Amino acid sequence: MSFSRNQKILAGKLFALAAIPILLYAYSTGPDPRNTGAPGDQTCNQLGCHVGTPLNGGGGSVAITFPNGLTYSPGVKQQWTVTITDSAARRYGFQATARLAGNPSAGQAGSFSNLSSATQILCDDGSVMKTTGCRANFNVEFIEHTSPNTTNSFTIEWTPPSTNVGNVEVYVAGNAANGDNNNTGDHIYTAHYTLTPASSPDLPAISSGGVGEAFTGSPGVAPSAWTAIYGRNFAPPGTLKTWDSAIQGNTLPTTLDGLSVSINGKPATIYFYNDSQINVLAPNDIGAGPVQVVVANSSGSSDPLTVQAAAVNPAFYTLGRDGGKLYVTAVALDGTYVGKGGAGDPRVTRAAKPGEVVLIFGTGFGATNPVAPTNQIVSGAPAITTPVRIRFGETVATFAGTGNLVAAGLCQFNVTVPDTLADGEYPLIAETGGVTSSANVYIQIQR
Repeated sequence: MSFSRNQKILAGKLFALAAIPILLYAYSTGPDPRNTGAPGDQTCNQLGCHVGTPLNGGGGSVAITFPNGLTYSPGVKQQWTVTITDSAARRYGFQATARLAGNPSAGQAGSFSNLSSATQILCDDGSVMKTTGCRANFNVEFIEHTSPNTTNSFTIEWTPPSTNVGNVEVYVAGNAANGDNNNTGDHIYTAHYTLTPASSPDLPAISSGGVGEAFTGSPGVAPSAWTAIYGRNFAPPGTLKTWDSAIQGNTLPTTLDGLSVSINGKPATIYFYNDSQINVLAPNDIGAGPVQVVVANSSGSSDPLTVQAAAVNPAFYTLGRDGGKLYVTAVALDGTYVGKGGAGDPRVTRAAKPGEVVLIFGTGFGATNPVAPTNQIVSGAPAITTPVRIRFGETVATFAGTGNLVAAGLCQFNVTVPDTLADGEYPLIAETGGVTSSANVYIQIQR
């Protein structure tokens, strides 16, 4: 069949007229991607799917109301309200997107969620986003209306990126339609907002060099060793918390009121913390070599501090201090606390005597047999597996059997004070696994 020129013109007009309802139907369920006016996008006004006055020329507006002003907190969801205002409009629609300020044309910032059937999320390839997200290379998201709304507002949800990514640019285009089922006489409005990262609470921070053995302060960590962490913002000023109320049966706490510490990714047992210090028991499976220590509380996590972990890091229990020297607190077999009176431990009433057996305590002496979980109360006094030598100055002491783990992270040695020692103060030194304890730890001897 052939057509005359007039028939062809008429057929073309009929085809165009027939296509209009299809076009209107398609866009009544939301536009294609990239109609927000953002960099790399156009608008329905420019594409001709809804035309009337020039862009933003209809006497109305589109706006987004943000719950926290123009700020976001990483990972914290927000509900936005999109409002289109136009006195002549009868139907309303929109499309919005959130982009990274450093890549406003293709950098997706966070993710959108539908709060009702009134909205849908498109990916950059035009597909409707499912729960699995958009496919690679088409990750820019667009949230929009699913059908023309007779009310002029839509509520949507946005989840910011989980970390601080700098400023986020939000673009939105609103359609104020006259509802005559044609694509003419409608008004398109756009708006642009910049969201900045909210001022976050002061995060915990570990001081440089602020991780060491808890009794004498020697740097680094060791498995099953008491460890002190120094820094700031661990808790509000004036806070002082111990594990006393947090022990459940035989289980020791790895969190106290939301505060936690990880060493090489393993949760440490927490005994005590205040705003600037935390005492923890290092897990027994942290390994050796460089490890990262992280403190976390309700404000967030500290930057990791890398410290050196060793199989052993021996140290004796010291509470006394005098003139820059540290003094052990030991216990005689009759229950008397011995060391140096007046050095800071009020329990100490006398010096140790040559020839007597004293119980000396320490941490960081390595593995035990059987292995003792660091988050459990110790039972059975497991033996230390690495040989230990203890010296009073240069004089090697003898002690019964091997050392034993008698409490969480606390080893006990039943040591005979050498009877050849004259009265005075002597460095008390442990040697194990090729490592020597601090030479600044003393015990007082008096006959």
